[in-house]
Amino acid sequence: MDRSSYKIFSTGTIAGMAVPNRLVRSATWDPCILDSRQMTEEVLALYRNLALGGAGLLISGGLPVYRERFPEEDSDKPVRLYADLRVNGVEKMAQVVRAANPDCKIVAQLEVGYLDAGPSSIATPFSDQPIRALAVDEIEQIIACFVDAIVDMQSSGFDGVQLHAAHGGLLSRFLSPYSNRREDEWGRAAERRARIVREIIAGARKRVGDFPILIKMNGTDYLVGGVDIESFPALAHEIVRAGVDAIEISGGMWECLCRPEAELGFRPVPAPESHTRIGRPERQSYFLEYAEQVDVPVPIILVGGNRDVERLEAIVQGGKVDFIALCRPLIREPNLPNRWRAGIGRRLPECVSCNSCLYAMIMHPGRDEPGLVTCICKSDKKQHRRAQKWLVTWKESQGELT
Repeated sequence: MDRSSYKIFSTGTIAGMAVPNRLVRSATWDPCILDSRQMTEEVLALYRNLALGGAGLLISGGLPVYRERFPEEDSDKPVRLYADLRVNGVEKMAQVVRAANPDCKIVAQLEVGYLDAGPSSIATPFSDQPIRALAVDEIEQIIACFVDAIVDMQSSGFDGVQLHAAHGGLLSRFLSPYSNRREDEWGRAAERRARIVREIIAGARKRVGDFPILIKMNGTDYLVGGVDIESFPALAHEIVRAGVDAIEISGGMWECLCRPEAELGFRPVPAPESHTRIGRPERQSYFLEYAEQVDVPVPIILVGGNRDVERLEAIVQGGKVDFIALCRPLIREPNLPNRWRAGIGRRLPECVSCNSCLYAMIMHPGRDEPGLVTCICKSDKKQHRRAQKWLVTWKESQGELT
């Protein structure tokens, strides 16, 4: 059946940016970009295919704006600022998308990487030493780097940016009461925890005007003392007051992976937002309950286990969610939005959320280069079996998590 009349295939708007439909490719970690800081032909081909596949909005894998060091370097190496980290040829991504599908929008996700520090000095399961608390001048430097990156993305032809404030990254740590225990103007109350986002947006607005600035944030950290379903609405209101143009709701911090499956309600795998074993409808769209608690005057983007096109249409028709974000299904099937719209094949994607793609990205088997965003479940059955074994045993190889 033709679904072109469905609301998910109608035009949506984010801060004046007209998005041709309500299907969003959620930011997908791309080790090719982060490790080489080069816009490779493989990456460009990926985004070309996504644009041709029919999604209305593509959000890039996270682009680094600041970090203390590169993983292979000693800790006494100098701080790396945005100018040092800029991905060479990043403007080609926007050009490729626009050439492939002029209606498709492309937003650059911005994040902080490889930073052994945070808002507060707290114990971490990933090290014998607590993380270091950032000084105020360091926070201000990070804010300046975000602003520089936003300006650069506008001049590079992107349609907007998304601040990555989910999954335990630096901005996520500022927003969470679990990791932000500061007593100064940067911590404790939700308004002060959101200050870093407010300062980034205020600084950017002076230079980019009404350029769309989105955010990805946790509705839950899956941690005692963290963001949860009760505290999320107030935090979301503070983020809207900070000036964001849309909120993508996700969840999970890496520390939550220390918790057993019986407590979490899902199997802990090395991506706390990417739940597996979600074949049953009640286990899909697993962040919807957090979206339903929020009433804000900006669009809400729902990510996490979105699978059944008929259910997704009902979710958007319900009025609490404006856009549906997909990650793993579009790794397997870049053309899924077109297929759904035309009513071809099943109402479910081919992707079964097995997370073998994580193995390809993290372990990049058989390759000397960085891992690829690819579905080995479909293309390499041998590696798929290895991936599934790895997902079961990965915590055993992480002594600090066991």
